[in-house]
Amino acid sequence: MATVRRKPPTRRAGRPEADVAARRPRRRGAESRLRILEATFALAHELGYQGTSISKVVERSGLPASSVYWHFADKDALFAAMIDHSFTQWAASLPGWSAPVGPVTRRDELGRRIRAAIASIATSPEFWRLGLVLSLQRQPGELQARRLFRQIRRRVIANMAEFWRQVLPRRPGRRTDRLPEMLARITMATADGLFVSAQIDGGRDHARLADLLADMLEAAAVRLS
Repeated sequence: MATVRRKPPTRRAGRPEADVAARRPRRRGAESRLRILEATFALAHELGYQGTSISKVVERSGLPASSVYWHFADKDALFAAMIDHSFTQWAASLPGWSAPVGPVTRRDELGRRIRAAIASIATSPEFWRLGLVLSLQRQPGELQARRLFRQIRRRVIANMAEFWRQVLPRRPGRRTDRLPEMLARITMATADGLFVSAQIDGGRDHARLADLLADMLEAAAVRLS
């Protein structure tokens, strides 16, 4: 009986080209979304939330209004995405709030992290200024962009509090249990103040101020723990 040999399945011609063609619209969509966010960022720096409109974003980005509305339902959603995008870029450039490793002292590690955070908040990220303005404005309803900024702040405070939980001695007690969050909140409040000061008075020696804050936090941690 003769053996019937089956032919190996043939590959469909043009599949790599089809994959490339399928990826191309996604890439174009991602590029247009980034252009819209960058245009919004630039306008927000110049005009603030109230002065920025979808029509101005369309003009600045060079994309049609249909493209903007394809990615974002309205201006609030657009600003929320811009704040999230800006925060992601800012956070990626900073050291994380993990416990120090090796022969590094708690104070030195604390100073390094605070110097990096305060310098960046005080000199570069527009999303921080915009987020503070949105948080202080008295507008009806809860803006999505404002809500997102508050969530980001709570996340940063939680990361700083976790750092303190890892480096402080474990001594059960109501006062010491709240100490990590208290130290994290005073760090955030000081960063906010330095940022506002930098916008009003111009540049300052942020590294020195950060070191002074680190000394104060270390002294408070030693005394209260």
